[in-house]
Amino acid sequence: MKREQFTKYLHNSALLNQESLEQLRGLTVEFPWFQAGWMLYLKNLKTVDSPQFEEVLKKVAVMVPDRKQLYKFLNNEIRFQSREVSPDPASLYQLEETASAEVQGNSLIDRFLNSGPASFNRPSHRPQPSESTVNKDILDKSVSENDELITETLANIYFQQKNYTKAIESFEKLSLKFPEKSIYFASRIKEIEVIKNNT
Repeated sequence: MKREQFTKYLHNSALLNQESLEQLRGLTVEFPWFQAGWMLYLKNLKTVDSPQFEEVLKKVAVMVPDRKQLYKFLNNEIRFQSREVSPDPASLYQLEETASAEVQGNSLIDRFLNSGPASFNRPSHRPQPSESTVNKDILDKSVSENDELITETLANIYFQQKNYTKAIESFEKLSLKFPEKSIYFASRIKEIEVIKNNT
């Protein structure tokens, strides 16, 4: 199928028939990720009341990024802007909505964007902490150990670094956290205490 034929079908859906159905089917086989081709093929299936319409609709609905656009296209609510074919294939098939009232601000996002940043500033009800207090809190949190993060590997690292006190504390916490391995952890604690006392 040539580009001119495709755009002719795109601009005038009355031309869609059984012959165009075969052409569009071939287009979707040759270019399986061409969304506009799938949409036009689906519209042709709907036009000729094909029993394959429901099956292909499920496939195309997953492929297209905006299902509302697909619905409007299938129900002749979208019209294409007539223009000369440009050599740029990316700009060739752009859809235009006829209902510009929807774009005029009915969506929640449009109202949010049009309201500006000043209307969403929250008043501060509590005093802001000073920068030194915030820095001290961050330092305290970075130094403190979280019991959930203690692992057998960390305890072994403490042992290899000859930080025996932390290694013992870690194995004691692991013994409480994993009671099924408490005998193993107890033997490791005794081992570390012997090494600690001999150094």
